[in-house]
Amino acid sequence: MSRHWSGDRDYLKPWRGRHVFFYSLTWLACGAFVLLRGSITHLFGIEWFDIDFIPVFLIYLIAKDQGFKAICLAFPMGLLADISSSCPLGLFAFTYSAIILGMNNWRQFLDFANIKTVVLLVAVFLVAKWCLVLVAMSVFPLGQSPPSIRFMSMAVSVLITSLITPLMFYVLDLVRGREHRDI
Repeated sequence: MSRHWSGDRDYLKPWRGRHVFFYSLTWLACGAFVLLRGSITHLFGIEWFDIDFIPVFLIYLIAKDQGFKAICLAFPMGLLADISSSCPLGLFAFTYSAIILGMNNWRQFLDFANIKTVVLLVAVFLVAKWCLVLVAMSVFPLGQSPPSIRFMSMAVSVLITSLITPLMFYVLDLVRGREHRDI
């Protein structure tokens, strides 16, 4: 009987070595966050506050040399954000994908091992996201007025999301490392 169990373990090694469970969990967590974000902010009465954890997950994937997986995650999560919000379809999908493609192309010049750089990249991602959204909404209004974004609320949201980034990287490293140790 023990021989049978070791055979099953050998079968699972290639799957665990590729972190399939980690990436599945990442997709699930990002999707749940996008779908529940509006409800959570409404529940706490902080609709003006826009914390976005998707850039943290995307930059984490780029930091772990998984740029293709980050791009593959950015587009569907952007579409999901478009569907769950009242913005034109494709706006956040384009925004997330464009920023991640840019960061992935500049990765050779950036030190993703330094947590200060990662915090700065999350802040840059969030500011670039809102700049692209405002530009796209003013150029292509599609019958909608551009969203009213207050500079102070955006700055506080970017600051808090950036400060949470090291903690989230630590948790993601623990989850990714735990899966690797289970081999």
